[in-house]
Amino acid sequence: MSTTELFERRRENLNKIIDQWIATARFKTGKEICEHYGLSAAYVAQLLNSKRQIGEKAARELEQQLGLEPLCLDQQEVAAESQVKNVPALYSMQTVEQELFRLHQFELNNYQISSLIQLQPQHYVVKVSGEYYLPILKPEWWLVCDSQQRPTPQDLLCVQLINELCLILQLHNETEQELHCQSLNGKRQVRFQKQDILQADVVIAILSPQQFQLQ
Repeated sequence: MSTTELFERRRENLNKIIDQWIATARFKTGKEICEHYGLSAAYVAQLLNSKRQIGEKAARELEQQLGLEPLCLDQQEVAAESQVKNVPALYSMQTVEQELFRLHQFELNNYQISSLIQLQPQHYVVKVSGEYYLPILKPEWWLVCDSQQRPTPQDLLCVQLINELCLILQLHNETEQELHCQSLNGKRQVRFQKQDILQADVVIAILSPQQFQLQ
C-alpha cells in the first residue's frame, strides 16, 4: 500500500467512526465529539477534508484520544463500536534521567483493581519505577491518569512533551500559553510552553500494588 493510500484509508476510517457515533446517537454532532475528547474541531475537519494528512504520529494520537484500539485506523475495515477499547492502556516508566521517563506499554490487558475506582476508556495506568518521586510516589505503585479531565491548580499531572519524554509534576497555574508546574517535593519550578507539550493528563488516583495487580 502506498503512503497516499494509507492516508486515505485513515481518513475514511475516521469519517466512518464519527458518522457511526452520530448515527447511533452516541453524539449529536462532530463538534460534540471533538469537545468530548478534547480535540480541535478545526483540526479534525482538516483531516476529514484532506487538507491535512493523517500521518503515523497523528493516527496513533487520534486512536488514543478517541479511546480506540491501536492501529484500528490502518485497518481495511473498521467497526466503530468494536474498536473502542474495553480496558485502559497500561504503561511502565522507562527511566531516561532522574525524573524523566518514557511510557512503555504493557502487552497485557488482564488485571485486578480495587473497587475504589472505576476505570474508563479515557483513563490509562502508569507503573512507577525508580525512587526519583519519593516520598510522594513509591516504586511499584500505580498512577491512574485521565486524558480528558481538565487540570486545576494542585493537581498532579503526567506531562508528556512532544519529544515523548514525560514528567510527573504538580500544576501551580496555567496561562493561555504556558503551564507553570513544580516538582513533587516543591523545590523546583518548571514552566512549559503549551506548544512543547503533547499532553498533560491529571493523575486521578495513586494505587498501591495491593490495589492494582497484574494477572
